[in-house]
Amino acid sequence: MSNNPKIIEIGGRQLHYVDQGEEGQQPIIFIHGGLDDYRCWQFQIDSFFSNKYRAISYSRRFAYPNKWIGDVAQDNTIEANAKDLVELIRKLDLAPAHLVGASYGAFITLYCASKNPELAKTMVLNEPPIMQFLAMSPIKEDVELLQRFITRIQRPNQDASKRGDFKKAAQVAIDGIMGMENYFEKLPEEGKQYLMDNAKSLESELESSMSTSFTTEYVKQITTIPTLLVKGELSPKYFLRIVDILSDNIPNSEQIVIPNVSHDDFKSGNFFTSKVMEFFASHN
Repeated sequence: MSNNPKIIEIGGRQLHYVDQGEEGQQPIIFIHGGLDDYRCWQFQIDSFFSNKYRAISYSRRFAYPNKWIGDVAQDNTIEANAKDLVELIRKLDLAPAHLVGASYGAFITLYCASKNPELAKTMVLNEPPIMQFLAMSPIKEDVELLQRFITRIQRPNQDASKRGDFKKAAQVAIDGIMGMENYFEKLPEEGKQYLMDNAKSLESELESSMSTSFTTEYVKQITTIPTLLVKGELSPKYFLRIVDILSDNIPNSEQIVIPNVSHDDFKSGNFFTSKVMEFFASHN
């Protein structure tokens, strides 16, 4: 992947992105999750580009190395990020594009496609944190999973962020998101710094995951977009449960499980990429 990203102006902001491929090739847009930026898709960018796709990865508003404009607490919402994605697709004339979203980026992707189905050729969604699904579930265990998410991830991250201790904020979040104790501490220094590059914006994204109004009625209406739902075999149960709810409600969907990985590790290795290529090929 190119180390020299381009810049596109979206909604008065300059967003960094990489674009490998040519006009006329099928476009794929990669949308990253929290604690991430355009760099996280390097393996996929190179793989899909070499297979004659036009592969695009961008850093969302408030993600490295973009300049911050406005109030992160007010402006880093699912809805605002979805509007950015719509404008990016239209400015680069990419519609309909394959949309591949991870975590918070998968929620953005789904929200965007539910409002603008003509922009998406297919969707690939990895464990979007649609916490309202759990909050509104009639199943007691779902509500308990939501409370576990709040207790283990959102509240500790919020407390550390308010103190300005963003290393602690990243640590408690990534340990909880991955469902592994000391996950952060075991990372190499380069990996820790990568997470720290985006640690200050995570609190707002966790809050938006909790507060965004999005129900199963929205996804039931997504009938024209083939959707691949992706989950990690070792991911925390709150994420797995949300994927299962999506699977039950998106009419044109299928599901895969990435073996031996948790929430954000799905991008490593060839399994995910090969399955996504098969999925795209089946819907050309």
